[in-house]
Amino acid sequence: MEELDPRTIQVLLRVIQSPKGRFPRTEALSAFIDAYQDIGRREGKSICLTPADKDRIANILSAEEIERDTPPDAWRGLSRTDALTLGNNEKLSRDPVRIRRIAIKALRSSQELVLNGTPAKLPGRCHVEADYDAIDISMHDWIIVVENWESFNDVHKATNKLEFPGDNPIVVWRGDNSRTRADSVLNWVQGLSMPVAAFVDFDPKGLVIANGLPRLNRIISPPLNTLRELLRTRGIRDRYLSQIPYCQSMLDKTMNSQIRELWQEMTLAGKALPQEHFARS
Repeated sequence: MEELDPRTIQVLLRVIQSPKGRFPRTEALSAFIDAYQDIGRREGKSICLTPADKDRIANILSAEEIERDTPPDAWRGLSRTDALTLGNNEKLSRDPVRIRRIAIKALRSSQELVLNGTPAKLPGRCHVEADYDAIDISMHDWIIVVENWESFNDVHKATNKLEFPGDNPIVVWRGDNSRTRADSVLNWVQGLSMPVAAFVDFDPKGLVIANGLPRLNRIISPPLNTLRELLRTRGIRDRYLSQIPYCQSMLDKTMNSQIRELWQEMTLAGKALPQEHFARS
């Protein structure tokens, strides 16, 4: 299916936020069900959706960085281009947007976070939020961009399972559409010169995020044979399938050799693996 247009996005948000299970067969909802034939069922002039169907739709929206609780009216009147960048639209943020804010930490609690030449040791599950124009991180040798908040919060646990680069890398949360924004993080990373590593979900969306990072030097991953087995035994098929329509074309064209290898493993398995698997005790 092509990228979702604003009208379809609005309809889907109303559907997944509704407690009802039966909905009128509107043109937009019917076209969506036609494209995803394993979601929902037709009954007369209605389309019936189970809670599992709504979860699938939420996953498809999530692949476009559209949160499940986004107000449906936010999409009214927007062009397709504007709709697909809604997550970073300042006027729609629930809290006052604080441009240039980033969340950063050291990789391990035993390592120092050095800002403007001043070192500090933070306990695990702690971080610093700062205006990136006000800090100097030149004492760190790598930047590690972490996709999900949960994994950023517990990234120190992943060091026992995965190999991270650098002697003392700085870890940054990729951000979302709230106080710490994804576009702010990207602007910050683009203005630096140190190599970048990505710790992302092992799913199509995660690889697309990694592929868009400047100076990407490494994706934090287990050996391919280990990942292959984890995808087989722990992988999530629905997560993989819901993201394919929006990610496959870009990933098929990537020039990054590690992304190509990981993409091939996912394609063969037909499954995805959340990065949180590696950030648990």
